[in-house]
Amino acid sequence: MVSREQLSVMIKHHLGLLAFGDEDKYSVKWAVYESPLGGRGLVATEDIKAGEVLFVDYPLVYGPRSGIIVQRGCTVCKNIDSDIFFKCSKCALILCSVQCQNSDFHSGDCSIISRWPNKVPIEEVDDTLLSRALTAIRALLLNEDQKYLLTSLQANKLPQYGSEIRDLKQYFDIPLHEEEFMILVICILNTNAFQMATPYGKKEMSLRGLYPVASILNHNCVPNTRNCFNGDLQMTVKATKTINAGSEIFTCYSGMLWGTPARRLYLYKSKHFLCDCERCADPTERGTLLAALKCFSTECQGSLLPIQPLKTTTAWRCLECGMRVPNDNICVIQSALGSLMGSLDLKNVDELENFYLNRITRYVPRTNQIVLDLQCRLVWELGETDGLRWNELSESQLSLKERLCRCTLRTAAALGVGDAHLRGLLLYHLHAALAERARRHPDLYEELKSEIESTIQEASNILKDDISSPPDLEIRRQYLGPDCDKTQQERFFILDTQKH
Repeated sequence: MVSREQLSVMIKHHLGLLAFGDEDKYSVKWAVYESPLGGRGLVATEDIKAGEVLFVDYPLVYGPRSGIIVQRGCTVCKNIDSDIFFKCSKCALILCSVQCQNSDFHSGDCSIISRWPNKVPIEEVDDTLLSRALTAIRALLLNEDQKYLLTSLQANKLPQYGSEIRDLKQYFDIPLHEEEFMILVICILNTNAFQMATPYGKKEMSLRGLYPVASILNHNCVPNTRNCFNGDLQMTVKATKTINAGSEIFTCYSGMLWGTPARRLYLYKSKHFLCDCERCADPTERGTLLAALKCFSTECQGSLLPIQPLKTTTAWRCLECGMRVPNDNICVIQSALGSLMGSLDLKNVDELENFYLNRITRYVPRTNQIVLDLQCRLVWELGETDGLRWNELSESQLSLKERLCRCTLRTAAALGVGDAHLRGLLLYHLHAALAERARRHPDLYEELKSEIESTIQEASNILKDDISSPPDLEIRRQYLGPDCDKTQQERFFILDTQKH
């Protein structure tokens, strides 16, 4: 393993800070240090204000995600919505156009794969498997300095990792040193890679990228940073709250609105550690009760919570009547809830709305993460989906969306997530619901004006320059934000002329 000093030099070289000087891009207020959590981390060397940029990272290598379910799409432009996908006759990678086939980007991928001797005709190569392995294949194109930085990052070298590379050997005769290097890259990716954002509402292949500096950040279930991506694949890491000098800088590897058992299980399965942060140790999760289940007593309206949340086999106890429930019984209920959610058609908004309003609280309290998940799904869809555009929403649906935004924002605030990306999106959607209400009922505008302005301004502060931000974010801020000097009629002209 390289020393902390060597790693510091390499990442500053990667960011271009050694060539141009720290102040040319942003003030560096952090350093690599030996984290008490184990391994390396980043620590604040000066006080960092909320909203400050810590660094702008870019991927050493990136490509399609490597899950069990892989989106079939163009390996150059990421398009997944085409009727004319075809395989390259030299390397079997999926493409959508001659332009993509002739691109320099594809030429690099093709140059690696096409020099491996085929064991079968190229048209018989499994293009899904090739897509899963593509990120590791692209690592072969890195220069020696880049490879050295990549291999200096932590890797969980477990036997199940690298199967996509081993499976490729049935199609290609891959040199042993390249096979071993790519398997190591897979181990590094599974430990460190970030899912990359896609443009808001756009259908694109889901990608992962290896961002070396961001990968050094350790996990906390209430992080003090957030990531945003731009069209050039750069990741900007910003503080979501004040970070005092000497404090560790954290990111979050799991879902922000998941309950503790779900987060810890995910982290154990994917990152091979059990989190014991302050939030995980608190049975109530800062009063949000995200993991809570209904008391087993039919006469009690209380909520069950884990007694010792850092112990995976802990019993649970009701906050109201004190009933104690063994962990095995809790696991049965959680499994049944998972099956119930699995039976839902998540693309059917009417079904989701009915399930949220009329069924889910029969099984879990309103604070449970399943309810929060349904809330977010409905927030993202209402007003944004064909047949449910803003001008097509009923008054009850508009009221529901506003209520869901406020409820979820309260939970996020209780968790202390600061100006997280989630909060920015929720503020945008709350603004849009309030603006639509004022558009329909102009007499309510003065009453709603202050909140319409503040929510879009806050959303813009958080989401601006992020590729995943809503496309009308800035025009809404210009017309409906606090700095607009137009009349009421002129302000809402923008909503009348847009596609609702």
